[in-house]
Amino acid sequence: MDDLDQAFILAVEAEMAYCKDNIEYFIDTYGYVEDLDSISGISRFRLWPGQKQALREIMENRRNILLKARQLGITWLVLWIALHMLLFRKGCTVVALSKKDADAMELVRRMQFMCRHLPPWMVLPKADVKDVQAAEMTWEKKAHEVTIFRNDGEPSRFITMPATEDTGRSFTAAMVILDEWAYQYYAREIWQSAYPTINRPTGGKVIGLSTAKRMTLFHDIWQNADKYKFHRIFLPWDTDPRRTPEWYADTVSTMRKTEALQEYPSTPEEAFSAGEDTAFPEFSVGIHVCEPFTIPEHWTRWMAVDNGYNDPFAWLWFAVSEDGQVYLYREYSRDYDDEKVYYTDQAAAVMELNRHITVNSGQSSVQYEKVAYIVAGMDAWSTHHRDQSGKSLIDYYMDGGIKYGFIKPETDRRLRKATLHEYLKPYDDGMGGKTAKLQIFSSCKHTINTLPDLLVDEKDHEKVADCDIDHCYDALGYGLISYHKRQSKPVQQQKTALEQYKDRKAKKLQRQRRLL
Repeated sequence: MDDLDQAFILAVEAEMAYCKDNIEYFIDTYGYVEDLDSISGISRFRLWPGQKQALREIMENRRNILLKARQLGITWLVLWIALHMLLFRKGCTVVALSKKDADAMELVRRMQFMCRHLPPWMVLPKADVKDVQAAEMTWEKKAHEVTIFRNDGEPSRFITMPATEDTGRSFTAAMVILDEWAYQYYAREIWQSAYPTINRPTGGKVIGLSTAKRMTLFHDIWQNADKYKFHRIFLPWDTDPRRTPEWYADTVSTMRKTEALQEYPSTPEEAFSAGEDTAFPEFSVGIHVCEPFTIPEHWTRWMAVDNGYNDPFAWLWFAVSEDGQVYLYREYSRDYDDEKVYYTDQAAAVMELNRHITVNSGQSSVQYEKVAYIVAGMDAWSTHHRDQSGKSLIDYYMDGGIKYGFIKPETDRRLRKATLHEYLKPYDDGMGGKTAKLQIFSSCKHTINTLPDLLVDEKDHEKVADCDIDHCYDALGYGLISYHKRQSKPVQQQKTALEQYKDRKAKKLQRQRRLL
Protein backbone atom coordinates (compact mmCIF):
# COMPACT_ATOMS: atom_id res chain seq x y z
CA MET A 1 0.00 0.00 0.00
CA ASP A 2 1.55 3.31 -1.06
CA ASP A 3 1.48 6.51 0.94
CA LEU A 4 -1.42 7.91 -1.14
CA ASP A 5 -3.65 4.94 -0.36
CA GLN A 6 -2.71 5.09 3.29
CA ALA A 7 -3.50 8.81 3.42
CA PHE A 8 -6.90 8.20 1.81
CA ILE A 9 -7.75 5.46 4.34
CA LEU A 10 -6.77 7.71 7.23
CA ALA A 11 -8.82 10.57 5.78
CA VAL A 12 -11.87 8.32 5.39
CA GLU A 13 -11.53 7.04 8.96
CA ALA A 14 -11.25 10.60 10.26
CA GLU A 15 -14.25 11.75 8.24
CA MET A 16 -16.36 8.78 9.37
CA ALA A 17 -15.43 9.43 12.99
CA TYR A 18 -16.39 13.10 12.63
CA CYS A 19 -19.72 12.20 10.96
CA LYS A 20 -20.48 9.75 13.76
CA ASP A 21 -20.11 12.47 16.39
CA ASN A 22 -21.67 15.30 14.36
CA ILE A 23 -25.01 14.29 12.84
CA GLU A 24 -25.85 17.83 11.71
CA TYR A 25 -22.61 17.97 9.72
CA PHE A 26 -23.27 14.49 8.31
CA ILE A 27 -26.73 15.41 7.00
CA ASP A 28 -25.74 18.86 5.77
CA THR A 29 -22.67 17.50 3.96
CA TYR A 30 -23.80 14.15 2.58
CA GLY A 31 -27.59 14.33 2.66
CA TYR A 32 -29.65 14.39 -0.54
CA VAL A 33 -33.42 14.56 -0.97
CA GLU A 34 -35.74 14.32 -3.92
CA ASP A 35 -36.60 17.75 -5.33
CA LEU A 36 -39.44 18.08 -7.82
CA ASP A 37 -38.45 21.69 -8.54
CA SER A 38 -34.91 20.72 -9.59
CA ILE A 39 -34.02 19.73 -13.16
CA SER A 40 -32.05 16.76 -11.85
CA GLY A 41 -34.83 15.74 -9.48
CA ILE A 42 -32.53 15.82 -6.44
CA SER A 43 -30.89 18.44 -4.27
CA ARG A 44 -28.56 18.68 -1.31
CA PHE A 45 -30.37 18.56 2.00
CA ARG A 46 -29.32 21.95 3.32
CA LEU A 47 -30.97 22.18 6.70
CA TRP A 48 -33.06 25.26 7.50
CA PRO A 49 -32.71 26.80 10.97
CA GLY A 50 -36.02 25.25 12.08
CA GLN A 51 -34.93 21.80 10.87
CA LYS A 52 -31.60 22.15 12.68
CA GLN A 53 -33.35 23.06 15.90
CA ALA A 54 -35.72 20.10 15.53
CA LEU A 55 -32.71 17.82 14.88
CA ARG A 56 -30.96 19.00 18.06
CA GLU A 57 -34.07 18.47 20.17
CA ILE A 58 -34.71 15.00 18.72
CA MET A 59 -31.15 13.96 19.53
CA GLU A 60 -31.40 15.31 23.08
CA ASN A 61 -34.68 13.55 23.94
CA ARG A 62 -35.73 9.91 23.86
CA ARG A 63 -39.42 10.46 23.14
CA ASN A 64 -40.33 13.13 20.65
CA ILE A 65 -43.69 14.20 19.25
CA LEU A 66 -43.45 16.50 16.21
CA LEU A 67 -46.47 18.58 15.22
CA LYS A 68 -45.79 20.10 11.83
CA ALA A 69 -47.20 21.98 8.89
CA ARG A 70 -47.25 20.22 5.55
CA GLN A 71 -44.25 19.75 3.24
CA LEU A 72 -41.43 20.82 5.55
CA GLY A 73 -39.07 17.93 4.78
CA ILE A 74 -39.44 16.50 8.28
CA THR A 75 -39.93 12.92 7.09
CA TRP A 76 -36.67 13.25 5.14
CA LEU A 77 -34.98 14.64 8.26
CA VAL A 78 -36.18 11.75 10.41
CA LEU A 79 -35.06 9.21 7.81
CA TRP A 80 -31.59 10.78 7.74
CA ILE A 81 -31.47 10.48 11.53
CA ALA A 82 -32.36 6.80 11.09
CA LEU A 83 -29.68 6.28 8.42
CA HIS A 84 -27.05 7.90 10.66
CA MET A 85 -27.95 5.37 13.37
CA LEU A 86 -27.78 2.46 10.90
CA LEU A 87 -24.35 3.50 9.64
CA PHE A 88 -22.73 4.20 12.98
CA ARG A 89 -24.36 1.73 15.39
CA LYS A 90 -23.72 -1.97 14.98
CA GLY A 91 -26.63 -4.40 15.11
CA CYS A 92 -29.35 -1.80 15.63
CA THR A 93 -32.89 -1.90 14.27
CA VAL A 94 -35.01 1.09 13.28
CA VAL A 95 -38.72 0.42 12.76
CA ALA A 96 -40.97 2.85 10.89
CA LEU A 97 -44.76 2.52 11.02
CA SER A 98 -46.98 4.07 8.36
CA LYS A 99 -50.73 4.36 7.73
CA LYS A 100 -50.79 1.85 4.87
CA ASP A 101 -48.52 -0.74 3.29
CA ALA A 102 -47.94 1.53 0.28
CA ASP A 103 -46.72 4.28 2.63
CA ALA A 104 -44.40 1.82 4.38
CA MET A 105 -42.87 0.78 1.05
CA GLU A 106 -42.44 4.45 0.13
CA LEU A 107 -40.25 4.97 3.21
CA VAL A 108 -38.06 2.05 2.09
CA ARG A 109 -37.80 3.58 -1.39
CA ARG A 110 -36.66 6.87 0.13
CA MET A 111 -34.08 5.09 2.29
CA GLN A 112 -32.77 3.35 -0.84
CA PHE A 113 -32.50 6.74 -2.57
CA MET A 114 -30.51 8.13 0.38
CA CYS A 115 -28.11 5.17 0.47
CA ARG A 116 -27.58 5.37 -3.29
CA HIS A 117 -26.39 8.97 -3.03
CA LEU A 118 -23.87 8.44 -0.24
CA PRO A 119 -20.18 8.40 -1.26
CA PRO A 120 -18.91 4.94 -2.29
CA TRP A 121 -16.16 5.07 0.37
CA MET A 122 -18.92 5.29 3.00
CA VAL A 123 -21.28 2.51 1.85
CA LEU A 124 -21.87 0.58 -1.40
CA PRO A 125 -24.83 -1.32 -2.87
CA LYS A 126 -24.27 -4.98 -2.03
CA ALA A 127 -25.33 -6.01 -5.54
CA ASP A 128 -22.50 -3.95 -7.06
CA VAL A 129 -19.72 -5.43 -4.91
CA LYS A 130 -18.04 -8.57 -6.26
CA ASP A 131 -15.93 -9.12 -3.14
CA VAL A 132 -18.23 -8.21 -0.24
CA GLN A 133 -15.45 -8.82 2.28
CA ALA A 134 -13.39 -6.07 0.66
CA ALA A 135 -16.01 -3.40 1.38
CA GLU A 136 -16.34 -1.92 4.84
CA MET A 137 -20.13 -1.47 4.53
CA THR A 138 -22.76 -2.41 1.97
CA TRP A 139 -26.51 -1.94 1.79
CA GLU A 140 -29.32 -4.06 0.39
CA LYS A 141 -33.00 -3.24 -0.20
CA LYS A 142 -36.05 -5.47 0.05
CA ALA A 143 -39.73 -4.58 -0.13
CA HIS A 144 -40.00 -3.56 3.52
CA GLU A 145 -36.38 -3.45 4.62
CA VAL A 146 -33.01 -1.85 4.00
CA THR A 147 -30.06 -3.62 5.64
CA ILE A 148 -26.59 -2.17 6.26
CA PHE A 149 -23.96 -4.94 6.32
CA ARG A 150 -20.53 -4.38 7.86
CA ASN A 151 -17.36 -6.48 8.09
CA ASP A 152 -16.69 -5.70 11.74
CA GLY A 153 -20.02 -6.39 13.37
CA GLU A 154 -23.71 -7.25 13.15
CA PRO A 155 -25.81 -5.71 10.37
CA SER A 156 -28.27 -2.91 11.08
CA ARG A 157 -31.79 -2.90 9.67
CA PHE A 158 -34.40 -0.35 8.68
CA ILE A 159 -37.79 -2.10 8.72
CA THR A 160 -41.13 -0.60 7.71
CA MET A 161 -44.60 -1.89 8.57
CA PRO A 162 -48.18 -0.80 8.03
CA ALA A 163 -49.81 0.24 11.31
CA THR A 164 -52.15 -2.70 11.95
CA GLU A 165 -53.75 -3.67 15.26
CA ASP A 166 -51.09 -6.28 16.13
CA THR A 167 -48.03 -4.42 14.83
CA GLY A 168 -46.78 -3.25 18.23
CA ARG A 169 -46.21 -6.82 19.43
CA SER A 170 -43.95 -7.78 16.56
CA PHE A 171 -40.79 -5.72 16.98
CA THR A 172 -38.03 -4.57 19.29
CA ALA A 173 -36.13 -1.56 18.05
CA ALA A 174 -33.46 0.98 18.95
CA MET A 175 -35.67 3.63 17.37
CA VAL A 176 -39.32 3.74 16.33
CA ILE A 177 -40.61 6.22 13.73
CA LEU A 178 -44.37 6.82 13.69
CA ASP A 179 -45.05 8.57 10.40
CA GLU A 180 -48.31 10.58 10.15
CA TRP A 181 -49.06 9.25 13.60
CA ALA A 182 -52.37 11.08 13.99
CA TYR A 183 -53.76 9.21 10.96
CA GLN A 184 -52.82 5.68 12.04
CA TYR A 185 -56.12 3.98 12.85
CA TYR A 186 -54.71 1.60 15.49
CA ALA A 187 -52.31 4.13 17.00
CA ARG A 188 -53.44 3.63 20.58
CA GLU A 189 -53.43 -0.19 20.42
CA ILE A 190 -49.96 -0.15 18.85
CA TRP A 191 -48.60 2.22 21.47
CA GLN A 192 -50.00 0.16 24.34
CA SER A 193 -48.43 -3.05 23.05
CA ALA A 194 -45.14 -1.50 21.83
CA TYR A 195 -44.46 0.62 24.91
CA PRO A 196 -42.88 -2.21 26.97
CA THR A 197 -40.37 -2.92 24.18
CA ILE A 198 -39.52 0.77 23.80
CA ASN A 199 -39.34 1.58 27.51
CA ARG A 200 -35.95 -0.02 28.12
CA PRO A 201 -33.62 1.72 30.61
CA THR A 202 -30.88 2.31 28.03
CA GLY A 203 -32.67 2.67 24.71
CA GLY A 204 -35.77 3.12 22.71
CA LYS A 205 -35.90 6.47 20.93
CA VAL A 206 -39.35 7.38 19.61
CA ILE A 207 -40.12 9.96 16.93
CA GLY A 208 -43.82 10.49 16.27
CA LEU A 209 -44.50 13.04 13.56
CA SER A 210 -47.72 14.23 11.99
CA THR A 211 -49.91 17.05 10.92
CA ALA A 212 -52.72 17.65 13.39
CA LYS A 213 -55.86 15.61 13.85
CA ARG A 214 -58.06 16.10 16.87
CA MET A 215 -59.33 13.36 19.16
CA THR A 216 -56.49 10.94 18.40
CA LEU A 217 -53.67 9.45 20.46
CA PHE A 218 -51.37 12.01 18.80
CA HIS A 219 -53.61 14.83 20.06
CA ASP A 220 -53.80 13.25 23.51
CA ILE A 221 -50.02 12.90 23.81
CA TRP A 222 -49.46 16.44 22.54
CA GLN A 223 -51.84 17.84 25.16
CA ASN A 224 -50.48 15.61 27.94
CA ALA A 225 -46.82 15.37 26.99
CA ASP A 226 -45.61 15.46 30.60
CA LYS A 227 -47.81 12.51 31.55
CA TYR A 228 -46.57 10.47 28.58
CA LYS A 229 -42.98 11.73 29.05
CA PHE A 230 -42.75 13.13 25.51
CA HIS A 231 -40.85 16.16 24.29
CA ARG A 232 -42.95 18.45 22.06
CA ILE A 233 -41.56 19.98 18.86
CA PHE A 234 -43.69 22.31 16.74
CA LEU A 235 -42.80 23.39 13.20
CA PRO A 236 -45.07 26.14 11.79
CA TRP A 237 -45.77 26.78 8.11
CA ASP A 238 -42.93 29.34 7.81
CA THR A 239 -40.25 26.86 8.93
CA ASP A 240 -39.45 26.86 5.21
CA PRO A 241 -37.80 30.30 4.86
CA ARG A 242 -38.96 30.54 1.24
CA ARG A 243 -42.58 30.79 2.34
CA THR A 244 -43.69 34.40 2.49
CA PRO A 245 -46.92 35.87 3.88
CA GLU A 246 -48.04 36.30 0.27
CA TRP A 247 -47.39 32.61 -0.41
CA TYR A 248 -49.38 31.67 2.69
CA ALA A 249 -52.35 33.88 1.76
CA ASP A 250 -52.43 32.47 -1.76
CA THR A 251 -52.11 28.86 -0.55
CA VAL A 252 -54.94 28.96 1.98
CA SER A 253 -57.27 31.18 -0.05
CA THR A 254 -59.04 28.19 -1.63
CA MET A 255 -59.11 26.03 1.52
CA ARG A 256 -61.71 25.75 4.25
CA LYS A 257 -60.60 27.66 7.34
CA THR A 258 -60.26 24.61 9.56
CA GLU A 259 -58.33 22.73 6.89
CA ALA A 260 -55.98 25.68 6.38
CA LEU A 261 -55.27 25.96 10.11
CA GLN A 262 -54.66 22.23 10.36
CA GLU A 263 -52.38 21.94 7.32
CA TYR A 264 -50.52 25.25 7.65
CA PRO A 265 -50.67 26.30 11.31
CA SER A 266 -48.81 29.17 12.92
CA THR A 267 -49.32 27.76 16.43
CA PRO A 268 -50.25 24.39 17.95
CA GLU A 269 -53.60 25.89 18.95
CA GLU A 270 -54.32 26.68 15.31
CA ALA A 271 -53.31 23.17 14.28
CA PHE A 272 -55.84 21.57 16.62
CA SER A 273 -58.56 24.14 16.10
CA ALA A 274 -61.93 22.57 15.32
CA GLY A 275 -63.61 25.73 14.01
CA GLU A 276 -66.57 24.98 11.78
CA ASP A 277 -65.85 21.26 12.03
CA THR A 278 -67.17 21.12 15.61
CA ALA A 279 -70.01 18.62 15.65
CA PHE A 280 -72.15 20.37 18.30
CA PRO A 281 -71.36 24.10 18.35
CA GLU A 282 -74.60 24.79 20.25
CA PHE A 283 -73.41 22.90 23.33
CA SER A 284 -72.90 25.25 26.29
CA VAL A 285 -72.17 24.44 29.92
CA GLY A 286 -74.35 27.38 30.92
CA ILE A 287 -77.36 26.01 29.01
CA HIS A 288 -76.98 22.24 29.12
CA VAL A 289 -75.30 21.48 32.47
CA CYS A 290 -77.14 21.61 35.80
CA GLU A 291 -76.25 20.77 39.37
CA PRO A 292 -77.32 17.32 40.62
CA PHE A 293 -80.56 16.90 42.52
CA THR A 294 -82.60 13.95 43.74
CA ILE A 295 -84.54 12.45 40.85
CA PRO A 296 -88.26 12.06 41.84
CA GLU A 297 -89.32 8.45 42.22
CA HIS A 298 -92.17 8.72 39.71
CA TRP A 299 -89.97 9.96 36.84
CA THR A 300 -89.35 7.36 34.14
CA ARG A 301 -85.72 6.17 34.09
CA TRP A 302 -83.74 4.19 31.57
CA MET A 303 -80.11 3.48 30.73
CA ALA A 304 -77.79 3.12 27.74
CA VAL A 305 -74.40 1.47 27.31
CA ASP A 306 -71.71 1.67 24.65
CA ASN A 307 -69.93 -1.63 25.18
CA GLY A 308 -66.21 -2.07 25.66
CA TYR A 309 -63.41 -3.99 27.34
CA ASN A 310 -60.21 -3.20 25.43
CA ASP A 311 -62.00 -0.15 24.06
CA PRO A 312 -63.55 2.39 26.43
CA PHE A 313 -67.12 1.81 27.58
CA ALA A 314 -69.83 4.17 28.83
CA TRP A 315 -72.95 3.49 30.91
CA LEU A 316 -75.39 6.40 31.14
CA TRP A 317 -78.51 6.93 33.27
CA PHE A 318 -81.50 8.97 32.00
CA ALA A 319 -84.70 10.34 33.55
CA VAL A 320 -87.51 12.43 32.09
CA SER A 321 -89.53 15.06 33.94
CA GLU A 322 -93.26 15.72 33.67
CA ASP A 323 -92.68 18.42 31.06
CA GLY A 324 -90.54 16.17 28.87
CA GLN A 325 -87.09 17.49 29.83
CA VAL A 326 -84.53 14.66 29.75
CA TYR A 327 -81.82 14.53 32.41
CA LEU A 328 -78.56 12.63 32.10
CA TYR A 329 -77.95 12.12 35.79
CA ARG A 330 -75.18 9.53 36.11
CA GLU A 331 -72.32 8.03 34.11
CA TYR A 332 -69.90 5.16 34.56
CA SER A 333 -67.16 4.98 31.95
CA ARG A 334 -63.60 3.91 31.24
CA ASP A 335 -60.96 5.68 29.18
CA TYR A 336 -58.00 4.06 27.40
CA ASP A 337 -55.62 4.82 30.27
CA ASP A 338 -57.91 3.31 32.91
CA GLU A 339 -57.73 -0.28 34.06
CA LYS A 340 -59.79 -2.73 32.01
CA VAL A 341 -63.01 -3.96 33.58
CA TYR A 342 -64.63 -7.34 32.81
CA TYR A 343 -68.20 -7.22 31.54
CA THR A 344 -69.51 -9.05 34.61
CA ASP A 345 -67.67 -6.58 36.86
CA GLN A 346 -69.11 -3.66 34.91
CA ALA A 347 -72.58 -5.07 35.54
CA ALA A 348 -71.88 -5.50 39.26
CA ALA A 349 -70.67 -1.88 39.45
CA VAL A 350 -73.81 -0.69 37.65
CA MET A 351 -76.08 -2.49 40.10
CA GLU A 352 -74.11 -1.10 43.02
CA LEU A 353 -74.66 2.42 41.67
CA ASN A 354 -78.41 1.64 41.42
CA ARG A 355 -78.52 0.27 44.96
CA HIS A 356 -79.85 2.28 47.92
CA ILE A 357 -81.07 1.61 51.44
CA THR A 358 -84.62 2.52 52.48
CA VAL A 359 -85.95 2.65 56.03
CA ASN A 360 -89.62 1.94 56.68
CA SER A 361 -91.06 1.68 60.22
CA GLY A 362 -87.58 1.36 61.60
CA GLN A 363 -86.71 -1.51 59.26
CA SER A 364 -84.02 -1.05 56.59
CA SER A 365 -84.06 -2.83 53.25
CA VAL A 366 -82.01 -2.83 50.06
CA GLN A 367 -83.77 -1.32 47.06
CA TYR A 368 -82.73 -0.76 43.45
CA GLU A 369 -83.69 2.03 41.11
CA LYS A 370 -86.58 1.25 38.81
CA VAL A 371 -85.13 1.28 35.28
CA ALA A 372 -87.52 0.77 32.37
CA TYR A 373 -84.86 -0.75 30.08
CA ILE A 374 -81.21 -0.58 29.02
CA VAL A 375 -80.38 0.09 25.37
CA ALA A 376 -77.08 -1.64 24.53
CA GLY A 377 -74.78 -1.31 21.52
CA MET A 378 -75.11 -3.91 18.75
CA ASP A 379 -71.89 -5.65 19.83
CA ALA A 380 -73.68 -6.73 23.00
CA TRP A 381 -76.12 -8.90 21.06
CA SER A 382 -73.63 -11.08 19.18
CA THR A 383 -71.64 -14.06 20.39
CA HIS A 384 -67.89 -13.85 19.91
CA HIS A 385 -66.26 -16.51 17.75
CA ARG A 386 -63.63 -17.15 20.46
CA ASP A 387 -66.22 -17.65 23.20
CA GLN A 388 -66.93 -21.38 23.32
CA SER A 389 -69.81 -20.85 25.76
CA GLY A 390 -71.90 -19.16 23.08
CA LYS A 391 -72.71 -16.25 25.37
CA SER A 392 -73.33 -12.67 24.27
CA LEU A 393 -72.35 -9.58 26.26
CA ILE A 394 -75.96 -9.34 27.40
CA ASP A 395 -75.51 -12.76 29.04
CA TYR A 396 -72.37 -11.57 30.83
CA TYR A 397 -74.13 -8.42 32.01
CA MET A 398 -76.89 -10.59 33.45
CA ASP A 399 -74.33 -12.93 35.03
CA GLY A 400 -72.92 -9.83 36.73
CA GLY A 401 -76.25 -9.12 38.37
CA ILE A 402 -78.20 -6.85 36.03
CA LYS A 403 -81.91 -7.65 36.25
CA TYR A 404 -83.25 -5.04 33.84
CA GLY A 405 -84.34 -5.79 30.29
CA PHE A 406 -82.18 -4.85 27.30
CA ILE A 407 -83.24 -3.46 23.93
CA LYS A 408 -81.30 -2.99 20.70
CA PRO A 409 -80.12 0.48 19.63
CA GLU A 410 -80.83 2.58 16.58
CA THR A 411 -77.47 2.58 14.76
CA ASP A 412 -78.12 5.26 12.12
CA ARG A 413 -75.25 7.71 12.70
CA ARG A 414 -77.05 10.53 10.94
CA LEU A 415 -80.13 10.09 13.11
CA ARG A 416 -77.92 9.99 16.21
CA LYS A 417 -76.38 13.37 15.42
CA ALA A 418 -79.70 14.92 14.32
CA THR A 419 -81.45 13.76 17.50
CA LEU A 420 -78.79 15.24 19.74
CA HIS A 421 -79.01 18.56 17.88
CA GLU A 422 -82.73 18.66 18.67
CA TYR A 423 -82.17 17.92 22.36
CA LEU A 424 -79.38 20.54 22.57
CA LYS A 425 -81.43 23.22 20.79
CA PRO A 426 -81.66 26.20 23.20
CA TYR A 427 -85.00 27.83 24.05
CA ASP A 428 -86.21 30.49 26.51
CA ASP A 429 -86.66 29.17 30.04
CA GLY A 430 -89.32 31.77 30.89
CA MET A 431 -87.04 33.49 33.39
CA GLY A 432 -84.87 35.51 31.04
CA GLY A 433 -82.41 32.70 30.39
CA LYS A 434 -81.90 29.74 28.08
CA THR A 435 -82.39 26.04 28.62
CA ALA A 436 -82.67 22.93 26.42
CA LYS A 437 -84.54 19.65 26.29
CA LEU A 438 -81.38 17.82 27.47
CA GLN A 439 -79.85 18.64 30.84
CA ILE A 440 -76.65 16.98 32.04
CA PHE A 441 -75.69 16.71 35.71
CA SER A 442 -72.34 18.39 36.37
CA SER A 443 -71.12 15.09 37.84
CA CYS A 444 -71.16 13.52 34.33
CA LYS A 445 -67.73 14.94 33.53
CA HIS A 446 -66.73 12.56 30.73
CA THR A 447 -69.82 13.39 28.69
CA ILE A 448 -69.48 17.12 29.34
CA ASN A 449 -65.81 17.11 28.32
CA THR A 450 -66.50 15.01 25.22
CA LEU A 451 -69.28 16.98 23.53
CA PRO A 452 -67.28 20.17 22.73
CA ASP A 453 -64.43 18.13 21.23
CA LEU A 454 -66.41 15.98 18.80
CA LEU A 455 -65.91 16.72 15.11
CA VAL A 456 -68.04 16.14 12.04
CA ASP A 457 -67.12 13.33 9.69
CA GLU A 458 -64.93 14.72 6.90
CA LYS A 459 -66.91 12.86 4.24
CA ASP A 460 -70.38 13.41 5.69
CA HIS A 461 -71.00 16.39 7.96
CA GLU A 462 -74.32 14.90 9.05
CA LYS A 463 -72.35 12.30 11.05
CA VAL A 464 -69.91 12.60 13.92
CA ALA A 465 -66.39 11.46 13.09
CA ASP A 466 -65.24 8.19 14.64
CA CYS A 467 -62.65 8.92 17.31
CA ASP A 468 -61.09 7.66 20.55
CA ILE A 469 -63.53 9.50 22.81
CA ASP A 470 -66.92 8.87 21.23
CA HIS A 471 -68.10 6.19 23.70
CA CYS A 472 -70.09 8.64 25.86
CA TYR A 473 -71.55 10.24 22.72
CA ASP A 474 -72.64 6.87 21.32
CA ALA A 475 -74.33 5.88 24.57
CA LEU A 476 -75.98 9.32 24.76
CA GLY A 477 -77.33 8.87 21.25
CA TYR A 478 -78.62 5.37 21.97
CA GLY A 479 -80.44 6.60 25.07
CA LEU A 480 -82.03 9.69 23.52
CA ILE A 481 -83.20 7.94 20.35
CA SER A 482 -84.70 5.01 22.28
CA TYR A 483 -86.80 7.39 24.39
CA HIS A 484 -87.70 9.59 21.42
CA LYS A 485 -88.90 6.61 19.36
CA ARG A 486 -91.10 5.40 22.23
CA GLN A 487 -92.79 8.80 22.42
CA SER A 488 -93.45 8.95 18.68
CA LYS A 489 -96.66 7.51 17.24
CA PRO A 490 -96.88 6.38 13.62
CA VAL A 491 -99.13 8.41 11.34
CA GLN A 492 -102.38 6.59 10.60
CA GLN A 493 -102.57 5.98 6.88
CA GLN A 494 -105.95 6.43 5.15
CA LYS A 495 -107.24 3.00 4.12
CA THR A 496 -108.23 2.31 0.55
CA ALA A 497 -111.87 1.59 -0.43
CA LEU A 498 -111.02 -2.10 -0.84
CA GLU A 499 -109.44 -2.29 2.65
CA GLN A 500 -112.48 -0.53 4.16
CA TYR A 501 -114.81 -3.05 2.41
CA LYS A 502 -112.78 -5.99 3.77
CA ASP A 503 -112.93 -4.54 7.31
CA ARG A 504 -116.74 -4.24 7.09
CA LYS A 505 -117.02 -7.85 5.84
CA ALA A 506 -114.79 -9.08 8.68
CA LYS A 507 -116.85 -7.28 11.33
CA LYS A 508 -120.10 -8.65 9.81
CA LEU A 509 -118.75 -12.21 9.96
CA GLN A 510 -117.73 -11.73 13.61
CA ARG A 511 -121.26 -10.55 14.52
CA GLN A 512 -122.82 -13.55 12.73
CA ARG A 513 -120.55 -15.99 14.62
CA ARG A 514 -121.50 -14.48 17.96
CA LEU A 515 -125.22 -14.97 17.13
CA LEU A 516 -124.76 -18.67 16.35
